Parts: sequence; C-alpha cells; structure tokens
Amino acid sequence: MFARDFPIPLLLGIVLLLSGPTLQAIIFFDTGDPQHNRETAPTGSLAGSGWRFQGEYKEFLGTMISPRHFITAIHIGKGPTTFVQKSWFSGETGDRVYYINPGFNNGNGSRDVPGTDLRIFEVYGEFPAYAPLYTRSNEAGRQVVMMGRGYPRGAEVTRLNQTRGWRWGPGDMRVRWGTNTIDGFSDAGVKGPMMVTDFDDVAGSDECQATFGDSGGAAFIRRAGRWRLAGILFSAESVYDTNSVCGDESEFFAAMFDGTGFYLGEDNGACDDWTLVTAANDLDESRTYMSRISANAAAIQAIIQPGFDDALKTPLQRFDDWMTGFGVPGGTAPDVDSESDSWPNAVEYLAALDPSAVDEPLRPFSLERQPGKIRFTVRIRLDAAARGLNWEIQGADDLESAKYSAVTGLIRVGLVRSLSEGVETIEYEIDQPTDPHMFYRLRVMLGP
Repeated sequence: MFARDFPIPLLLGIVLLLSGPTLQAIIFFDTGDPQHNRETAPTGSLAGSGWRFQGEYKEFLGTMISPRHFITAIHIGKGPTTFVQKSWFSGETGDRVYYINPGFNNGNGSRDVPGTDLRIFEVYGEFPAYAPLYTRSNEAGRQVVMMGRGYPRGAEVTRLNQTRGWRWGPGDMRVRWGTNTIDGFSDAGVKGPMMVTDFDDVAGSDECQATFGDSGGAAFIRRAGRWRLAGILFSAESVYDTNSVCGDESEFFAAMFDGTGFYLGEDNGACDDWTLVTAANDLDESRTYMSRISANAAAIQAIIQPGFDDALKTPLQRFDDWMTGFGVPGGTAPDVDSESDSWPNAVEYLAALDPSAVDEPLRPFSLERQPGKIRFTVRIRLDAAARGLNWEIQGADDLESAKYSAVTGLIRVGLVRSLSEGVETIEYEIDQPTDPHMFYRLRVMLGP
C-alpha cells in the first residue's frame, strides 16, 4: 500500500491542539451545523468506533486502554484529579467519575511513553470497558474516526470567488467525532512518529480537521472486525495569511481544503517563516497530526499490563496479595484479626489500613451520639467495588441474639477524600432510635 511521508518539521503554521479562550469542536467539510455528530455515538458502519472508551480530562479527552488506565497527550499538562466518562459516552443515565491515583509510577502520578507525546494515567477502581490497541504498521490508506473538543467551522475563506476552507468559529466545549483517511506518516522528532490526515474536499463522508482543543482526542481504525485505538491527536496545520507582510496582523486560523495562494506560517518574530502554499509543495490541504500507537504499542502495553493482571484475579486473590504486601502470610482468612487490634482483616482491607500494625481504635468505623442523632463514620477505599468489597452498617437491639439488620435512613452529612491514601471518610446520620439499647457494627463482605 502506498503511503506518503511528511518530513515537514512541526513549525510553519502548525499549532499544538491546546485550548484557547474557547474550546469547541472539530471542523467538518460537509456542514457547519454545531449539532452535527455532537455528543452522540457513531452509528451504522461506524458503530463501536471507540466512542464508549472516551472520557474527559481537563478540557480535553482521554481514552481508556486497560481496566484502570487511560491515555492522552503530554502537552495538555496535568491538573484535575478526576477522569469523567460522560453519560453520552457510556449511554448511562449519569456520569462516571474516576479518581486519578497520584501514587502511580512511584508518586509521579502518570507515566510518559519515552520519545512521544503520549501520557498514561491510572485511576482507582476499574473501567467497565477499554479500547484495544492498533498494533499493525499498515495504517496508511485506512479510514480513521477522530474525536475531540476543538473549534467548529466558522466563516468561509475564499480566494478568486471560490471557497477554499473555513475559519475557526466560536463554540460550546462539546465533544464531536468525524472521519478521515490516513495519508501517511511524519517524523515529529522528539515527539515520535505521527500519522497524518489531509482535509480533503470529500463530501458525504464526515471529513474533518482537528483544531485547538482537540489535543488528547482519539483516532480509531477498524481491523479484524474491531475498532482499535490507532492515534492520539497532537497538532494541526492551521495558521494562514493572505500575504507575507510582517506584523500586519492579518493571519487567521483555518482548516483549508485548498490553501493554494495563501501563506502558511506565523506573523511574529522575524516573520521569515512564511511559506507560499502551492500544489507543487503539497501544502494545499490542512493536515492533522496524531501520535502513532502502533509504533509504541509494546511500551504502552508494558505500562498497563498490571491492570490486566489484576482484573484476572478473584477478590480473594487480590485480598491475599494485599495481605502478603504487608508481610502477612497469604491464605489468612478475611475474618481473622492478624494484629489483635479488634479489627478483622476484611475491615482493614476495606479501610486501606495496615493489617500487620495496630491501628487507632476508631479509625475504620466509629459512631457517636449527637443531639437527637446517631453519627457513623466509615473509612472506605476508592477501589472497594472493583476489589469485590461490599459493606453495610447494621444494628441490633439484642446483643445475645445478634439479630443484626441493615440500618435504614442513613443520610450522608460529610465526606473527606484522600487521593494519596486512596480512601474517602464518610459521615452518616440517623435519627436516634426510640429503643434505649442499640448495638451497631460494620459488616464487610468480600465476593464477586
């Protein structure tokens, strides 16, 4: 298969897809309708093309690639503590919020793939699904589905009374998807090999071009009946001008399907980097550049493999691994109190405490009487559900019969989250019962 190489350095008229003052959506050749492909999954022949593996990190996108890892672009930087799978990605009624593990990679909080713009984060808990990786080197000529939160289409750019492209328009910070074809590859130097698409005048195909705000967005290619993650959006050719006059502030951002006669570059500094676009220098169509997954698949897989390994373990196997990590022999029962501090191992597992050391008496679970209320405090690890841990506060009015039942009417009145410890401490209240004698306990269950 023929594939073009694009050895152009990422300089002239090329911008990283970082956000500007407003963050909007990818530009389409077919339409400027802001509702087009907005917050809705691809259908028909494009159904299953990676939409459900997306989530929002900062003002950008990330892609789930293991039970607990997502990948995005390095150049968007770090910031928030959450990765959010919006309801329009999952098809569920509400958003799924995952907390990022700051202790990942020896406290770095993320891990970069060397020599690329690819960054991987780890979350507490587990994703319901994740994208397979595209590992073949035959991307050229294949259709790609691209997703991002960049600028939409604005006013026409014309020359000789003909439409040549569209300026970036205002927008709404919404995520959209479009399609294109991989035209070839580019050497981006220290940022690693890139796949490249052209903004062609192909009607009826959802042809799109990336803009500011699309950084970190995904590109999927179908192989062997499955859509696989093939690239992460990095940059785009976008800065044009009608002339090469220095400092006249006539440059503009646009997606061009025919930029012939315009200049590509930046109207700043020495103003000596303008390039006249001609068919001969093959710059007439705007290009999108995306970090190539196949070239880094082995390195990515090595980083995320622990997520797959853990997902194959039963809850009891994970519990044994946790105990062994504290020097307690594997096979010790969850209901055993290894260090005789009155807390069974399962309770300390739920609270992410040390089963080999005596803890503060009230740390995993406590209660106190308030005026007309009973307040419970319970410490829960953020990945409890993924580890097969279930819990409930129970009460009984007769200690001898020990007929405990779940406490009802709990109202959450407080929450403190510690990402460094991977736990949240939650406070609940109930109305004080009329029975003068009540006994309470925290029941912890470990299972599927």
